[in-house]
Amino acid sequence: MSDQVPDIITGISKPDLFEKFKQQLQKDFESCGVNGEFSASLTANYDSIHERLVKELSQISKTASSKINELLYRIDISEQQLKKLSTLKPEEDLVSIMAELIIKRILQKIVYKEFYKS
Repeated sequence: MSDQVPDIITGISKPDLFEKFKQQLQKDFESCGVNGEFSASLTANYDSIHERLVKELSQISKTASSKINELLYRIDISEQQLKKLSTLKPEEDLVSIMAELIIKRILQKIVYKEFYKS
């Protein structure tokens, strides 16, 4: 997984990848029993996606904290990845780090699918 935000910003701004990103995000959220409809209203802007994910994750952690672990497992984000990024960015809160990792991982899934599809 690349830790370079410019690559994410470039990838997420491509219309075809962005649509697939939104679909995958919604699918992952809903497969964990969490409302993922918010993804339909996202714009192809990393900061706004990150901000919205932080809001959604914060809400989930208040009402159904066990769903956060289920969601991270579904998206394929390990506890080790969370710890590593938390160490690298001690000034950021855990929800913000989760949002960043979710964006990266879902985008990575889509790029891999596209690569292996052709």
